[in-house]
Amino acid sequence: MKKISIIIPTYNEAENIKKLIPLLHSVIKNYDHEIIIVDDDSPDGTAKVAEDLAKKYPVRVFVRKNERGLASAILFGFKNAQGDILGVMDADLQHPPELLQKMIEKIKEGYDIVIASRYTKEGRIEKWPSYRLLISKGATLLAKPLTRVKDPMSGYFILKRSVIDDLKFDSIGYKLLLEILVKGKYKKVIEIPYTFKNRKYGRSKLNFFEILKYIHLLIRLYTYKLKKLLLNLS
Repeated sequence: MKKISIIIPTYNEAENIKKLIPLLHSVIKNYDHEIIIVDDDSPDGTAKVAEDLAKKYPVRVFVRKNERGLASAILFGFKNAQGDILGVMDADLQHPPELLQKMIEKIKEGYDIVIASRYTKEGRIEKWPSYRLLISKGATLLAKPLTRVKDPMSGYFILKRSVIDDLKFDSIGYKLLLEILVKGKYKKVIEIPYTFKNRKYGRSKLNFFEILKYIHLLIRLYTYKLKKLLLNLS
């Protein structure tokens, strides 16, 4: 198995990563791996906590001073990752680290992209407010013509580096997976059901401006797909 790089974007997640990094390492300790923290200069000392954990675990910490955004943080992580298998997960403990073992097995079986899915038959969301569920379901519905994946809004996935090699991404907002599914170079994708857990510490980063960015991204992706279709027909 080739090296695995797990990218974790952070902003004010000091309490969460204290628990997440040891848990994550325990799951993938039998693989050659690295945990990459891309921190957007958190005022709560997230980067310092990660740097302290790096003394014990294979953690690399990058602090971005003048840039913000989840998608751009993930792309920054991809660029600096040493692995051939790239993973993404949130820092807030809503993504169960133990699922990674099963996801990695699917990569070993030959899948190019493996997605932890809330919307497959056995997937579910743990006690989400109705407005959050409505936003998530609405965003998924708007993306339906772009992909057959049931949960293209997932923030928990792994892929082979070859899927994104030499591709340019807009990195708008916080939903990079959808853009990868539209632009990426892959043949086999699979969704693994899981339960999306409640956040224990900190606050969600979702706000009105992120919703506007998502709509902007959709417009770009529909335009991209239409141009590609017309090019193939010409």
